[in-house]
Amino acid sequence: MADPNGLTDAEYLVLSPLEGDLPLPLGEIADAFLACVAGEPPTTAQVAALLGPALAALAAHGLTAVRRFDSWPARWEHGAEVVDLGGDGGRVDIWSRTRTHDVWVARITEAGTGWL
Repeated sequence: MADPNGLTDAEYLVLSPLEGDLPLPLGEIADAFLACVAGEPPTTAQVAALLGPALAALAAHGLTAVRRFDSWPARWEHGAEVVDLGGDGGRVDIWSRTRTHDVWVARITEAGTGWL
C-alpha cells in the first residue's frame, strides 16, 4: 500500500467489490471496475496492469486472501492458497471474465473490512 493511512485508488477498486465477505473470481472484480469506467473500456491487459499490483499489495498486508480453484464456484477451503502473488497478480489470464478453469478468487479478510 502506498500510504499506511489509506488505500490507493487501485487498491480500493479491488477491495470494495469484496465487501460482505463474499469471495469473488478476479474476473468479477474486473467487471466491477469496468462498470465504473466512463468512455472506452480498458483491455484485460490494462485491467491486470492496474489491479494486479493492488491485489498483491492488499494480500501482502493481509487485507485479502487469494486462492486458486480448478473450477468455480467451489467451497473456499477447497482452493489452493496463493501465498505470494508477486508478479502473478498482473497476469492477464487470471483477470479474464470468461475463465472456467484455474480460477483465481479473492476474499476480504477481517483486517481488510476495516479499510472500507
